[in-house]
Amino acid sequence: MRAIQLKQRPSRGTSATAGALLLLVVAPVSAGCADEEPTVPAGQVGEEAFVVATRVWDDTATNSYFHVVPSLDQGTAVDPSQATEIPGSARLFAFEDQGWFGVGDGESPTISHFTLDARDALVKGDAISLQPFGVQSLWANHYLISPTKAYYPDRAGEQLVVWNPTTMEVQGTIPLPDTSREGYLALYGYASVQRGKTLLFSVGWFDWGATDTVLPETGLVAIDTETDTVARFDVDDRCGGITQSVETASGDAYFVSSALAGAAHHLERLETEPCALRILKDADTFDPDYLVRLGELTTGAIAGDPIPAGGDSLFLRVFDEDLATIGDETKTFEITGQQAWQWWRWDTMTDEVAQVAELAPSPANVSFFDVDGRIFTIDEKADSIESTLIELTAEGGPKLGLTTPGYLHGVAKVR
Repeated sequence: MRAIQLKQRPSRGTSATAGALLLLVVAPVSAGCADEEPTVPAGQVGEEAFVVATRVWDDTATNSYFHVVPSLDQGTAVDPSQATEIPGSARLFAFEDQGWFGVGDGESPTISHFTLDARDALVKGDAISLQPFGVQSLWANHYLISPTKAYYPDRAGEQLVVWNPTTMEVQGTIPLPDTSREGYLALYGYASVQRGKTLLFSVGWFDWGATDTVLPETGLVAIDTETDTVARFDVDDRCGGITQSVETASGDAYFVSSALAGAAHHLERLETEPCALRILKDADTFDPDYLVRLGELTTGAIAGDPIPAGGDSLFLRVFDEDLATIGDETKTFEITGQQAWQWWRWDTMTDEVAQVAELAPSPANVSFFDVDGRIFTIDEKADSIESTLIELTAEGGPKLGLTTPGYLHGVAKVR
């Protein structure tokens, strides 16, 4: 699969309302893994196995836990005492189609390859450090090109780091100086699109500091994956604040404004309305004839943060102003962090939209995960003491999955 997709929050402290209460669920917690034995590479025959990554923090420390479970279904036991514990905000990376997974260290820009032993305990393998290449800390996504090539998008360093997941070696960097905007973070897209040898990803420009503004434009970087060079850099001034692209069953890719962009527009800190651009399945540039203003779909409500919904549909988060509290000094992340965002489904072929009544309003900045062709999000309880998976694309509508202690921030199928 694509690398696990996560919604990156500016920081845990700025996430505002932590309780993403989609549904109220209480589930039992118990049982887990075993001691180490000879390793068996992830992806070989046998029972299904999933790695679930959680995080627990208090006023003094943050620790991450990686659990191996046989199922993501409701009632599956999760025992923190049997998990692999890593200090800090460690991150799960997974290339499902390659049977590869690893962990980004919580306290340094180091990526370690992991496998499962015969008892499904995690076994650490080779590691690479991105620090010599200027990377200061890790975000939770990569652009996978092949079993021997992946790009790590280093936003702070305005570059891609080229590395080999098979040999665990760094092969170089691709500078991206054209993506620089003074005073703004160049936020490279959480997902990428491949068209033959060309890799495409968006760039949105955000200032989460002094001005709390978003630039009214979207960049599109085209990388030649054979030569590891920038083939082209485009800028489209019709739409801003894009962080996520989604490819639908048609093969077209939709680039949709983030909820943060919608909040910035609502606060008059972004000129362009929340909107969507498109790259057709046989093209590698934004379609000049396609622009959808999301407010025209939602009768004026701000919206954003696209999530795959199966087929040619996307889920959108739609803001219900009647459920929110907004003051003169409200920040964009304080809007996205409120339990005021409805779930809607958008059919990109017909432009029909409908609210997903089974899901209650929640913060917009929840995570989502693409696991074995199934799309999940989480119900995050107040203070992140517990998380429950919700399978958004389940037959018959959203379905509850397993429950874990702490904040669930990553899921991958590893066998």
